[in-house]
Amino acid sequence: MEPAFDYLVVSDLHLRGGFNNPTQGLYHFDEEFADFLRYYRLHRSPSQRWRLVIGGDFIEFLYITDLPNPSDRLLRGARFGESEYRYGANTEAQKSRWKLDTILRSGHPQLLLALARFVLDGNEIVILRGNHDIEMSWPEVQEHFRRLIAEHHPADVAYMTMKELVAERVQFPEWFYVRPGEVYVEHGSQYDPFCATQHVLYPVVPGAPQHVQFSIGELAIRYFTNQMKLINAMAAENIMSVSEYIVWVFRGNLGAMPRIARLYVGMVRRILAKSGRPEPDAERRVRVVHEQRVTAVDERFGLPRGTATAVDAMRARPVMRRRWAAVRFLALDVLATGLGLVVAAIAILVWFPARSAWLVVLGVSALLGLIGYAFALRMRRITEVVGLRRTADRIARLFGVRYVVLGHSHAAGSWALANGTTYVNVGTWVPDGSEGFFVYFKITEHDGRREGRLWRWNKRKVKPEPFGAPG
Repeated sequence: MEPAFDYLVVSDLHLRGGFNNPTQGLYHFDEEFADFLRYYRLHRSPSQRWRLVIGGDFIEFLYITDLPNPSDRLLRGARFGESEYRYGANTEAQKSRWKLDTILRSGHPQLLLALARFVLDGNEIVILRGNHDIEMSWPEVQEHFRRLIAEHHPADVAYMTMKELVAERVQFPEWFYVRPGEVYVEHGSQYDPFCATQHVLYPVVPGAPQHVQFSIGELAIRYFTNQMKLINAMAAENIMSVSEYIVWVFRGNLGAMPRIARLYVGMVRRILAKSGRPEPDAERRVRVVHEQRVTAVDERFGLPRGTATAVDAMRARPVMRRRWAAVRFLALDVLATGLGLVVAAIAILVWFPARSAWLVVLGVSALLGLIGYAFALRMRRITEVVGLRRTADRIARLFGVRYVVLGHSHAAGSWALANGTTYVNVGTWVPDGSEGFFVYFKITEHDGRREGRLWRWNKRKVKPEPFGAPG
């Protein structure tokens, strides 16, 4: 029998770091996280330990902008292509380990010490992968994370003692975490076509299995957003799509247009080159390993045969596997339509000046198209939210759990489902100004019954409070 635990579930901390990172301070809240863990180390049931489940996007591998240095001890023997000195190190296991080390050593020693103390007190940590830290898939990276926690042990504890405890109490499930009958936790990016991975349990590039397979969202960060940080760091943080960048340019940033246009063209060229279906034999080899690991998940959690396969079938089809979908993501259809309207207007003025009334028709067409585009974006967001609830309901029925907990969307909340089950989204820990608060889900025994509830950590008051309470 697995020992009983109370649960703390957080997600989407997006810890950044590096010694050359213009936005590192926006994602640095180690003190708040240490306070949070300290509070729950001191407030726990005498008979229960805590199991902290971190639901993905914990480490922000994608935004590491430090240039690879072959002389670094962790990169000895590694080879680098020309593009890596512009866009950052690739995703081989050795380079991913270096990224993790650079991020955590450069700015998060307090967080590592807090995790070490949490483990030392008998609690456990479960770290799931999201789309931003899919490089945590490599066993070498997982082991290095454990080593970093052990190295930041409290002064009164020996390193070897800490190392043994961390090896036992820090776990890296490949996909999701489930406590039968109680809770299911997954990051949630598998249900987002812009962030999903086709073979999540073997997320490598078919034909190049030494590299991790990125979704179109991650590729856009690598080839565009990271470069935008060098132009305007805050713009890179607050803009979420190509169309929003276009609006940003025309709202007083026209001077940056030539550089942004070059970045955009480079991103389009690289993403389209990677889009479409992989070579069949290479993909088959990846799919076989993935399916074997999916089957093993049932055995690991003691689930009925085929349960994990049913969850895997719920994933969204990645945009990168459909070239036309990739074209739409890149807003090439919008740009082509706009360019066509401009060319048509010029043609009317030059060759048909007597029919200038046609310009009104073009203007009305452009306005209707813009309204339709905005409406489609809004409806897509609404559909995604509804779709996640439906997916959570299917998962709850499949696993027979009371709570399905996801992250990814950064939209915290809880919603009642059928049969007394609840879908919970723990949002993100990315701070929101000086009054920022951090959402998490807690499951403990209350009045003789196990109950789960959303809370938030109020950093100003240094204590927890129910989610939704006034700050």
